[in-house]
Amino acid sequence: MAKTTTMRLVALAPLALAISSVTSLSLGETTIGRRQAVATIVGSATGAVAVVWPTFAIDNADAAGALSGDGGGGDLYAFEKRNRNKNKEALVAEDYWYMSNKIPPRRLDLAQLPADDPTWNAWGSCTKNEATGNSCTYVSLKQRQPAYSKYAFSINLGRREYEQLGQVLRQAAKLGPDSAAWAEAAVLVDPGSGRDRLPSPAVDAMLKMVLFATAMLTSPNYSGPSREMLVSRFYVNEAYYAIKEIRAAIEARDATRALAAWEFGKDSFNSYFAILNRSIVEKVGDKFVEIV
Repeated sequence: MAKTTTMRLVALAPLALAISSVTSLSLGETTIGRRQAVATIVGSATGAVAVVWPTFAIDNADAAGALSGDGGGGDLYAFEKRNRNKNKEALVAEDYWYMSNKIPPRRLDLAQLPADDPTWNAWGSCTKNEATGNSCTYVSLKQRQPAYSKYAFSINLGRREYEQLGQVLRQAAKLGPDSAAWAEAAVLVDPGSGRDRLPSPAVDAMLKMVLFATAMLTSPNYSGPSREMLVSRFYVNEAYYAIKEIRAAIEARDATRALAAWEFGKDSFNSYFAILNRSIVEKVGDKFVEIV
């Protein structure tokens, strides 16, 4: 049993560290202490590990220009720089930021996301071939097809309603605080209330996006969390935060803040889609379409 545990720790070392770094946040001593302890365990078990950090270019553009739809501007609403408070209010705590203390870019560039290549799995070294790719991260069609059938429809419905939400918010911004569009926008981000009122499709899609990514990106050959899965969770958490910000802005009739949060959520949805679309081949289903 000890031998298997050591192997998994070896796999997790490059997994948690090899992705590009953009920003390091100052966390509480408890969280930092836990991560340093894990690093110490891995270091003592495997020896020194040399890590080369590719650099993500973080996009600091907020949505101060969201009223015009370009999402540009200064740092009026730099949601990606918020205090994440140890992910206590996130949809799922264990995302890439929580595990590595590094923030992926607001909009993901797949060219800067290295291939996931852990050194070991429970049976030894990873192997590669043209048919299956990396043996440590390969997910069979038999696993991906039912996951797509179960979750893709709900995720696509949430995607369409979130795109509609942007149109409604722009209309509300033009017509003013007394516009009926505000009430329509509120329905599109309704969190629901138990069995009496179901959440809106955009809200409902959040948890399904987490479950879908777990099914699509977890290999039976390596049971640890893949880097792609952790990054996908990060973007779901970002979209989840954006929806909460939109809801608060709607209540305050703050059009600038609502549109800024919508632009932020759009980037998060699209970054998630970019990761998952790599696993969606023709035999699995149609790839997700970006929100515009």
